[in-house]
Amino acid sequence: MEKYFVISNSDGDTTIREYTKQALLEAIEDNEFGDSEFIGSLDSYDADTNYWGENIMIIKGEIVSPEPIEQVVKYNIK
Repeated sequence: MEKYFVISNSDGDTTIREYTKQALLEAIEDNEFGDSEFIGSLDSYDADTNYWGENIMIIKGEIVSPEPIEQVVKYNIK
């Protein structure tokens, strides 16, 4: 199932919400995001969401978390 993450900022508080494709389309059609503009690229926006105003960014994908792998190298000299 495709996942979409909506990142927004309001009054200095950043919010991330997860949607399915269908739920996101319904939210857009129901004007859930009001007059917010959609950010298509960070090229013209600061990475700090406090400078986005009421604009929102939608990212498609999965949340990933690195898993530690224990690796031991052992040397022997003859």
